[in-house]
Amino acid sequence: EYDVGALFWDKQIEIVESHVDDARARGAKVLVGGRRNPDLKGLYYEPTVIVDVDHDMAIMRDETFGPVISIMRVADETEALQFANDSHYGLNGNVWTRDKDKGFEMAKQLQTGGVCVNDMALTYGVPEAPFGGRKDSGVGQVNGKKGIRGYTHELPVLIDRRGGKEVQGGYPYSRKAEDGMLKFAKLLYSSPTLRRWLG
Repeated sequence: EYDVGALFWDKQIEIVESHVDDARARGAKVLVGGRRNPDLKGLYYEPTVIVDVDHDMAIMRDETFGPVISIMRVADETEALQFANDSHYGLNGNVWTRDKDKGFEMAKQLQTGGVCVNDMALTYGVPEAPFGGRKDSGVGQVNGKKGIRGYTHELPVLIDRRGGKEVQGGYPYSRKAEDGMLKFAKLLYSSPTLRRWLG
């Protein structure tokens, strides 16, 4: 028998280790952590902080899903947004700043399912806020009106107000119906105002 949960977490901690090892091999510096906790049995990885990372490292481009913070220096806010959005993932984002107005403006430019300014991923805990990722993170949204509507299907039903009489331009086709449609089209497009509205 296989314990699917255990297999999943075994694989997950291997991903964390491979990302940290890749960063270290490429010149990044581990300030704290960077290993399994030797004092605990099981899948315990120490909280880890890494500096001197760059955007080519797996830890900056792929989902690590471990207790790892990678710190990368950038020239300015524009470059920070550029690198943050240069990913095929987009579950949640954070902006940390002393200027909340600037944080809000930056948050609006992040290509993620939700953004927190000066806090962690709290959007899932707000029932009114739609939660879900963009790009390769997630397949839709839960919570909020949008989440509820995701479980519904809109069904358009059209009823002929004429009681099933012949529809202009519809079946059965006739020369008289075709002439009527041409007259109707000429009437619509003879007015510049109507042309702008329809175009």
